[in-house]
This record gives sequence, C-alpha cells and structure tokens, in this order.
Amino acid sequence: MAANTLTCPNICPNVDRVVENTPEYLVGGMSSGSENPFASPYVPGLIQPPEKKIYPPGAPPRYLPQPTDSTSGDILGMGPVGPWASGHLDWTPQAGTTGVRPVVDKYSITRYSTGEWRKYNEFILTPRATDKAKATDVNTRKDVANAFMKLDNKQADTNKQLEKRLKDLSYWKNQVEDTLKAITEEIHILDEDRTRLKGACRILNMPEAISRECLELRTNRYEPDLVRDDAEQELIKEVAIVGEIRRVFNNTLAKVEEQMAMNKAAKTSIEFDWSDKMVSLKGDRQNLNLTPESNLLLYHPGVARWPENATTLEYWEHFCSESIQNCDVIRKMSENLRRDLSTIITNGSQDMKLQAERTNYALAETVSATEELCKKLEENLKDNLQKIADIENLIDYLKDSLRKVDERAKLAMTRLHVRNYDRPNVENCRDEAQYALIAEAKFIKETSESLCEKIREAETVRSELLKYRGDLEKEIACKRKSLNIDQDRLARVRAHMPTPEEFAAG
Repeated sequence: MAANTLTCPNICPNVDRVVENTPEYLVGGMSSGSENPFASPYVPGLIQPPEKKIYPPGAPPRYLPQPTDSTSGDILGMGPVGPWASGHLDWTPQAGTTGVRPVVDKYSITRYSTGEWRKYNEFILTPRATDKAKATDVNTRKDVANAFMKLDNKQADTNKQLEKRLKDLSYWKNQVEDTLKAITEEIHILDEDRTRLKGACRILNMPEAISRECLELRTNRYEPDLVRDDAEQELIKEVAIVGEIRRVFNNTLAKVEEQMAMNKAAKTSIEFDWSDKMVSLKGDRQNLNLTPESNLLLYHPGVARWPENATTLEYWEHFCSESIQNCDVIRKMSENLRRDLSTIITNGSQDMKLQAERTNYALAETVSATEELCKKLEENLKDNLQKIADIENLIDYLKDSLRKVDERAKLAMTRLHVRNYDRPNVENCRDEAQYALIAEAKFIKETSESLCEKIREAETVRSELLKYRGDLEKEIACKRKSLNIDQDRLARVRAHMPTPEEFAAG
C-alpha cells in the first residue's frame, strides 16, 4: 500500500497495473493536494528505495517528450525534506505552462520541468531548416519549370499576335499606297487647270478693284456723310455684278486654291500615315524575327508601360479607314470642281456698262445735292456770325446796365447807413424816408438779380450760337470733303474702268 502511494501513476506506471483510463494531468499552478507525501512534516519510515522507471512499448527516447509527461511542476514536491527550500506557488511568464516560480536555495535554481526539457530537445532536434530547404528546392524547380513553360506559351501567343498585326499593317499599307497614287495624280491635273483659269481671271480684277477702291474712298468721308445713299448702293451693286460676272472664274479660282491646299494636306496626311505604317511594319517584322538567342537584345528599363501617345486598336482601325475615306472624299471634290471649270461664262459686259452708267448718274446726283447743301450751310453760317455779334453787343449792354444799377445800390446803401448809425436817440425812427430807402434798396437788388439772369441767358445763347457755328463749319468741311471724294477722286479712279470691248477681248 505504501509502494502504491509513493509511485506516481502518471510518470512511472506499475507493470502489474494496467491504466485503462486516460490520465488526467494537472493544470499549471494547481496543487495535487494530499497525494504529495512531502506535503506534511517529516515522519520516520517514509523514505522508500528507488524504483526503476518503466516506459511503455514503442515509447520515444527518454530525452524526447513522453506520453506520461505533465506540464505541472507540483509533482516534484516541496517540503521539509529534500533539496527544495520552502516556497509558495505563483505565476511567472518565464516558466511557460509550469506555473512554478523558480525556487532558489544554496545549491541550485530550478526553472523548467522535465517535460519542458524534453519538449525543448524535440524542438532542437527537429530538422526544420533542412526540410524547408528540400521543400524549397522542389517547389522552386517546379515553379521555374512552370514559369518557363508559361513564358514559352506567352511568347508563342505574342508571335501569333505579331503575325496578325503584320497582316493588318500590310493590308492597310497597300490601301494607303493606292490612295496616295490617286491623290497625287489628281493634284497634277488640278494644277494644270488652275494655270489656265488664272489667265482667264486676270482681266476681271480691274473693274472689281475700281469699285472696291471707290467704296474705300467713300469711307474717308466724315461721319455725317457716311450714309448709304444711292451712289453707295450703286457701287455695292456694281461690286456684286462684277462678282457675278467673274464668279465662274475668280470664285472658282479661290475654290481651286482651297481645293489644292486640301489636296496637298490630304496627300501630306496620307504620306505621314504611309510612313508611320512602314516604320511600324519594319519594327514589327524585326520584333517577330527576334528570339531569346538573338545578339541584339538589351535591357530597356521602364518600357513595360503604355506610352503617353498610345491609342486603342479600335481607334487605330477607325483612323486608318477614316484617313483613306477623307482622302477619297477630297479627291472626288477636286474632280467635281474640275468639271465645273468647263462651264460656259455668261457675257456680262453689257451689265457692267449699264451698272457703271447707273453708278455715275447716282454719283452726279449726290454731288449736286451736296453742293446745294454746302451753299445753304454757308448762308446759315453768315447769319449765325451776325447773330453772335448781336448777342455779344447785348451782353455788353447788359453788363453796362448792371454797373449803373450797382452804383444806385451803393447810393441807397450809403443813405441807409447814415440814417441807421448817425441819427441819435429818438431821431432814429422809422419815418417815410426810411421806408422809401428800404423799398428802393429792395427794388435795386431785384433789378440787379434780373439783369444777372438776363446776362446768363444771353451768355447761354451765345454759347449755343458758338456751338452751332462750330457745327456749321464742321458740316461745311464735311461736305467739301465729300465733294472732293465724289467729284474729283472717284472720277479719276473710274476713268480707268474697262470698256465692254476690252472685257470681251480678254
């Protein structure tokens, strides 16, 4: 019974006893209670001889963790007998799950349990780095093989895409070349027709230049005469008729110039497109011929990105088709314009002559009316000058009259001053003379104010007359300027108007 008491069933099981139930282990920090023989004071006869530890069959080596190991340190026992000093249980992070505070005496310091020592041995002996190296080697070789297989697949797919791209580029390059040849031929033909058209348009520049110069000269008139009179209307009609006559020539020439610029722009655009496609075709062919064994391979850091000017495939296809379509549209417009050059020109020389006569008649009417108006303005100016002289004489008369009234005001004030301050005591009374002087002073003041008001009115009238004089002089100068333009300068310019015979002769 004593032997059974001193034998730990969890660590050293007896061979005669078969443990059928699963052992229950103590949790760190819990006490085993009265099972510890050293929990009570020493009693003689308790010490037993050593017993050999028996391990179950198939147990790991003794330096490795055993199935019967416990994480509690209370099985070591602490009492009055043994190498352990008295102490008390406490929690400590250093002891892990033992729950035993290190006990220190004069012989040793205890920190870990036997189970912890065996677990540490297992941790040290486990070849973690070696297994990890083997696994890393196997996985790495497998990953590298998969990576190269994927790289080969990606490269094959890229080569297919490059071949497809080369076919598309070749197709569009041929289309662009055909369009470029057509627009170049159209430019040569249109240039020949333009040369012939310039000779026909040259003679029509003179009448239009004369009409436009007449209109430009009439814009130099002063502001009151900048009116849309009959002469102005006829000159505008003359320009319109000249434009109608030369519409087929000069306007068509402008259209030809514009069309030529459009043709050249279209040719330049299609040439740029062709050049870009040739460069791209050359680059893609070179890329398709490159292999990992090529000797022209270099590192180019930062190229695995979309360039700033990169476009989408849809836009590229749209641009290619639209570029060719735009060039074809411009070429068809040029062909239609060349067909319009063969249109017969209506003979408008008689209309030009009639319109020139209408313009000259309207200018003569305008000159006659302006001369009459200028004569009337000069008469009004003479009358205005006489009125100015009369009003200035009136102002001088009013000022002289005001000076006389001021003298009378001084007389009345002097009399009132003497009577107010020189008469003593009761003599300073309000007699009839005093009332008469005050009434006289009041009347003199009213008269003076009335004269001042009349002087102001006269000066206002004189200012208006002076302003009217300036307006008349300005109008006379304006009319003389208009007469000089319509009667002299326009006549000299219109003397160079070509006759119908000259126009018809070309």
